[in-house]
Amino acid sequence: MREQRAKDIVLPFKDGMPLHPSVTMSDKIVHAIEVMVKNDLKSIAVVHNKRPIGMIRLEDAFRKLGLSAPQKERLSKKWKNH
Repeated sequence: MREQRAKDIVLPFKDGMPLHPSVTMSDKIVHAIEVMVKNDLKSIAVVHNKRPIGMIRLEDAFRKLGLSAPQKERLSKKWKNH
């Protein structure tokens, strides 16, 4: 099975979305999830040459990998210990 990449689930970019942190189209979905969880984000910008080209939602990333997104309370508790 091929590695799932950000390009597989990218959505149109929303104006006003922060560009940091961000991922690229070629980043693994697992990496995007890690960045969003560590930064307590529900979505993240996808950039190319430092310009926004789309976004990924945490819920979509989990779904693409066949997982269900953890509840916000569980995420916060888990990552506060790291």
